[in-house]
Amino acid sequence: MKKFNLLLVGLLVVLTLVSFASAGDVSVNYFYGEGCHVCAAVAESGLIDRVDGLEGVSVEKFEVYHDDSGREKYIETVSGFGISQYDWGVPFVAIECENDSTYIMGGSMIDSLEEKIVTCEQNGGDGNVSPIDPNAHKITLWSLIVAALIDSINPCAFGVLIFLMLSLLNMGSAKRALRAGLLYTFVVFVVYFFAGFGIFSAIQQFTSVTYYIYMFSGVLVLVLGLWQFKDVFFPKIGPTLQISSKAKPLMEKIIRKGTLPAMVLLGIVVSLFELPCTGGIYLGILTMMSINKTFAVSYLLIYNLIFVLPLVILTFLIYRGMSPRVLQKWTQGERKWMKLGAGVVLVLLGLYILLF
Repeated sequence: MKKFNLLLVGLLVVLTLVSFASAGDVSVNYFYGEGCHVCAAVAESGLIDRVDGLEGVSVEKFEVYHDDSGREKYIETVSGFGISQYDWGVPFVAIECENDSTYIMGGSMIDSLEEKIVTCEQNGGDGNVSPIDPNAHKITLWSLIVAALIDSINPCAFGVLIFLMLSLLNMGSAKRALRAGLLYTFVVFVVYFFAGFGIFSAIQQFTSVTYYIYMFSGVLVLVLGLWQFKDVFFPKIGPTLQISSKAKPLMEKIIRKGTLPAMVLLGIVVSLFELPCTGGIYLGILTMMSINKTFAVSYLLIYNLIFVLPLVILTFLIYRGMSPRVLQKWTQGERKWMKLGAGVVLVLLGLYILLF
């Protein structure tokens, strides 16, 4: 009987010691993607290996781009934290203490992960560990609107619309010109919307070379911005960012037909040929969305609605009697200021992508 009592006491002591030992244990799930440049920076820092070597800390790694099980675990984890799917991103760390859990997203974990784990251990999971705000570096709606407004004030799209309306007014009624102008604008909106969706999806697909795609986009956007400055201050040196002169005869031929199918074709042709003139800011915004994991269809809709808004306004002004020639003269006179504004935005976007 005494032996049984001693055995029972010993078992209770062991269980108590085990419970104390496990009370401070911290479980860390690290989610990363192959080709993610921020994940590469975390790997180069040796952070995850250092954390894995801490006493009482266990680390599991999950690759989410190519490993289906890792992706499923990631979706389950971020959904458990109530994070919107538009805010999902890697690298992502989920920290589980005894009675609480928290997360850190993005490159900020390099500076704060070890401190968070130590705090978690000391507090015993009492809820004092707060996650880093995943929206801290997101593109704000206002920055998107400002970029879209500047992008929308461009001489390329204005010039084609004004020429279209002028030609149609000479050929028929104002109502016919209104219908054609609105249809042309709608087609431009649709083409740019789906082009943006396609570009963003393509950037996300090439996960193994994501870093290089970002760098290429940043350089391209920066070059386009400097090119706009060149067009403003040194217009006679080299080619300018505008619709190719080779495309103008084709557009004139389509406009003379004046039919609704011709307006659809015109919108598609113009959208494709004016990309060198108007696509730089769009590319920069899409790249920033990809880098910061800020993406929603609503963002694309808002951007492109703002982009075509001046075209809608110009169409109604001409329909209400404003002379297209007056608008054409105004567009030509203000061309340098439009290009200058676009150049400033492009340079800022390019520098942001390359440096941050």
